[in-house]
Amino acid sequence: MDNLDKLRDIKPIVAVPDDSLYIFILCVVLAIIVIAFLLYFIYKKSKKEKYIFDLNDAKKTAYQLIEIIRDKEDSKEYIDKLHQYTYKKEVPPFDKELFKEIVKKFKIDYL
Repeated sequence: MDNLDKLRDIKPIVAVPDDSLYIFILCVVLAIIVIAFLLYFIYKKSKKEKYIFDLNDAKKTAYQLIEIIRDKEDSKEYIDKLHQYTYKKEVPPFDKELFKEIVKKFKIDYL
């Protein structure tokens, strides 16, 4: 009988709280949100307006550049430089260095 007293009953199965399904769902939802934001910003960047400039037509190019940079900071100096190509019947050829400087300074995307 001593041996029987040492025996203990088998205890019933205890439910262990398992939150791994909720953690997995949370990770999937967060991944979808991050991917959605990345796709949105890629789409937004790709839809950024690209301009077409004809440097052979100095007057038209000057007017386009003035229209683009008009409301930006530090544009007054460049607008003054561009006025030599506007309001005249005959204008000199467009200065390519000025064009490159304006495009670089104001980050204008062009084709």
